[in-house]
Amino acid sequence: MVFTIIFASSFLALPREAAAASTLRIAISLSDVPVLWAAPDGGFEGARFGGYTVFDPLVTWDLSSETEPSRLVPGLAESWTIDPDNKKRWTFKLRDAVFHDGSPWNADAALWNLDAFTNQKAPQYNALRAGIARTRTQSIASYGKIDDHTIFIETKEVNSFLLFELSSMFFASPARFAEVGNDWQKFAQNPSGTGPYKFVSLRPGQELELAANTQYWDKKRVPKMERLTILPVPEPNTRVAALRSGQVDLIETLPPDSITALKGAGFKITANVYPHTWIWRLNFNEGTPFADVRIRKAANLAIDRESIVELVEKTAEAAKGYAPPDAPWFGKPSFNLRYDPTEAKKLLAEAGYGPNKPVNVKIVISSSGGGQMVPLSMNEQIQENLRAVGINVTYDVRDFTAMINMLRAGAKSVGADGLNVAMTMQEPGSGIASYESTLAPPAGSNWGSYNNPAFDAAIRAARAEFDPAKQEEAMKKVNEVLTDDAAALLVVHDFGPRAMSPKVKGFIQARNWYQDYTSIQVAD
Repeated sequence: MVFTIIFASSFLALPREAAAASTLRIAISLSDVPVLWAAPDGGFEGARFGGYTVFDPLVTWDLSSETEPSRLVPGLAESWTIDPDNKKRWTFKLRDAVFHDGSPWNADAALWNLDAFTNQKAPQYNALRAGIARTRTQSIASYGKIDDHTIFIETKEVNSFLLFELSSMFFASPARFAEVGNDWQKFAQNPSGTGPYKFVSLRPGQELELAANTQYWDKKRVPKMERLTILPVPEPNTRVAALRSGQVDLIETLPPDSITALKGAGFKITANVYPHTWIWRLNFNEGTPFADVRIRKAANLAIDRESIVELVEKTAEAAKGYAPPDAPWFGKPSFNLRYDPTEAKKLLAEAGYGPNKPVNVKIVISSSGGGQMVPLSMNEQIQENLRAVGINVTYDVRDFTAMINMLRAGAKSVGADGLNVAMTMQEPGSGIASYESTLAPPAGSNWGSYNNPAFDAAIRAARAEFDPAKQEEAMKKVNEVLTDDAAALLVVHDFGPRAMSPKVKGFIQARNWYQDYTSIQVAD
């Protein structure tokens, strides 16, 4: 397998002094600390550690259960209503809270932040920062102040997904922004939010140190540990070595081949149903191989998914669609995702390819990263499977954060036939909705410029349903359309394994991309 490799050093950067007993130390799979300006890079892992730690959204997730699917609950908005005469208009009642710098959280602060994301004429607007949040703000048409603790947001069209979208839109302190000279780069070096942790120090590429916010508005989630230290360690085996040696207490994105040995050594392993699908996002632009549905279906039929499940030590299940098979909106797709090389070759022949004329594609993959599992090993097996039916794959290996920037740029800018960035399935407003034709870059993250009127109609119908049961029913059609059109190379659904020291107590692995680390205690 030939790789073009561009990624950061994988050496573990240790704190300059030994960690205090009251510190929780977590090694993450990103190559750097997510940017701390309330619009974190690094995908959902970036939001997990660079968003939900220091900042809060208007609407957040209840992460207290490992058995029930996570549900949305009030965050910085303590309640909301929809205008019965105008379902585009939402009213949010804001809770009493303060930023870490002591300045008030109120309607003015909320609107200042919304301007920072959407109003190009606002002095706090930054194009790069707003671009990171673009898919979460694309539906917002207007907003305004009703009183000091109440705002409204109006959407461009009826959009029941708005609450999901707001769950990853974080709010920063206007006072701190002014204090650092109205500069987002400087703000990210000394950020102020309302979250359960306060900023202490940052060594880029090495270490982020946070302190418990003892005045946090949600008293049930005041962190049990005084400090949280986050270390970016992109190389999987280095993370495992750091855990074994006691340099960290918990590691994210656990390499599956280490599970048995770690269990035998007394370390705790957690895993749970993860709302996540490991895919190749495909380029649908005219003249590219995957613009032909026969080639897309052939590629899907060439993959031995059960073998990949074995490769990852059964920490995943084979994909049967975009949604997991037991999801409430799986539906009844007609395209049976199975291992069928014979049918794959037949479809390629119908498309004009064969032994003397293989399909040649270039795919951008990562060396590591949130939700990417073990991308090099998995992609090597996929490469072999595809070669066996007549699809030759060349890989371009990139740092995961760089890939997220490529996702936003779009396939035309990247110049590749596929991008291996996993997709969240915990809610329809983020991952799967990005296939809407109106969200082709730069408007959103429809990376490959997918354009299917049947999908657009299905996602609009689901977006118009405010009743949860009816919305789930409508989402079945969404999954059916995308699966039947083989709109991605669908591989597995990840279980998100983590490993931790036996001294770690109180962690509950929620069925969610995000996790709550405030409940953790590390015993002496």
